[in-house]
Amino acid sequence: MGGATTDQTQECPHARTSEHQALLEQARELILTAQTPDALDAGQLDALEAQATEQGWVDVLMVAEYVRLLAADGAAERRHHLVMLRERARAQGDIVWEALALAQGATAEMWDDRPRLDADRDLTRATVLLRGAPRAHEMLASAHVECATGYLDRDMWDLALEHTSSAADQLKNDEQDAWRMATAMYNRAEIQLRRLCVTRQTGPGEDLHELGILARGAVQRVPLELLPESWRVDLHIFENLIDAIAPPASGTPRPPADGDEAEFATYLGLARSFTEPDPRRAREHLAAAIEAWDRVRMPELYLLALTRDAELEAEELGHETAGLRVARELAQRRQEARIAAVEAIGSLIQNEYLASEHARLRVAAEVDALTGVANRRGLEAHVDALHDGQGPAREEVTLVLVDVDHFKGVNDTHGHEVGDEVLVRVAAALRTVVRGTDLVVRWGGDEFLLLLDTDRVDTARQRCLELVELVRRDHWDDLAPDLRVTVSVGLAVGKVADLDGLRQMADQALYRAKERGRDGVAT
Repeated sequence: MGGATTDQTQECPHARTSEHQALLEQARELILTAQTPDALDAGQLDALEAQATEQGWVDVLMVAEYVRLLAADGAAERRHHLVMLRERARAQGDIVWEALALAQGATAEMWDDRPRLDADRDLTRATVLLRGAPRAHEMLASAHVECATGYLDRDMWDLALEHTSSAADQLKNDEQDAWRMATAMYNRAEIQLRRLCVTRQTGPGEDLHELGILARGAVQRVPLELLPESWRVDLHIFENLIDAIAPPASGTPRPPADGDEAEFATYLGLARSFTEPDPRRAREHLAAAIEAWDRVRMPELYLLALTRDAELEAEELGHETAGLRVARELAQRRQEARIAAVEAIGSLIQNEYLASEHARLRVAAEVDALTGVANRRGLEAHVDALHDGQGPAREEVTLVLVDVDHFKGVNDTHGHEVGDEVLVRVAAALRTVVRGTDLVVRWGGDEFLLLLDTDRVDTARQRCLELVELVRRDHWDDLAPDLRVTVSVGLAVGKVADLDGLRQMADQALYRAKERGRDGVAT
């Protein structure tokens, strides 16, 4: 509950200082570096994280954790950083980062020893989270790409295409991310081709023509000018294979690519097996491709090549063979299994959506609409959970009251819109000093309440001192000239069962903090 949030608390680029934005860009640049083995400068990342921690810039820390995940060596290390990323996201109520972490954990390279169904549930939850995600979030396209990868691992083309298209749409109006948009469109074209190849395994059929039109259109819509030359050759080869499997109804198929050295050169051998009229020579074209392909990494192409080889063998012999009948039967069974799996995933998505909607309605009643932290009703629910044994087992906790100093003057001088933004920022600062078992509450007006899962007054006091300094050092003048904001804090340790008495003790401590000149902490 400490991380409860509304869309208003998602990333707010307009509120960043130039120093904050520059550090965030540095962190983002490391995402690409981290994907190249041994290229990441660990010292640079450590320094970046230290600065972000000092300043309380949670968005930078989130990107840094993602960088560590991408650069991790070995399954155990990847799993550790994946869990850390997901926990950070949940603590901040950031559904886009949470979806990205869930989806990445559900991809083939990240699966651990959990049951497959658990990974499927994570992926479907990511899909549902992204349906309600704020479009301004800077990692939204990346989260969609991770979901697309997860569905591709499961041969679920329509769901993969849905997320790939969402990623491309998200990026199409951003000139700085134009190459990423082109990459998403390239991926969409490759997915359409893979789906066409899988469908063709069961033999020629009426649906091949329509799928060919979709795949060909996806290739031709990719903005080639934004991609490297080698990628343009890839797309040319893709179109050659599409034309071979599902010839265009009108017009001439595109001439073969000059791509003997290209990454997908072996696709041309498969394409020629469909266009070469001599079955024996067509099988020769196939032989090199079958030998070169990895049946695990490229199952769609590998199985289509074997099926095509069986078809050509039957043509050479002049009658249907047992090998061809087996190939077609197995392809049909794989198709039926895929359809059943898609239906099962669809049910998981629907169940997750209903559960998410129920949780959203419950949380909406317990969350302050302006700041995204809990309201008084949320506090009641949290305390009830503690009494029911669903929360921390300790009998004593720390209750903290936080009051914005001279807040009426902020409203009178700068207006209520600035005043509201001050409250949003203070709430964000409060979330940086709480843990997953703590709770942040907007108690009323400019007063907040923290319920900390600790009975150590020195620990709680240190966190409150960090909060006071964090608020004081924020760049408030980017909201309004000469604006300065501080908070006064009072805290008390006592029994959860006597919350009213505990709050009165904290209120007295808050009064002492104000008497001492405000901008401080008292116990």
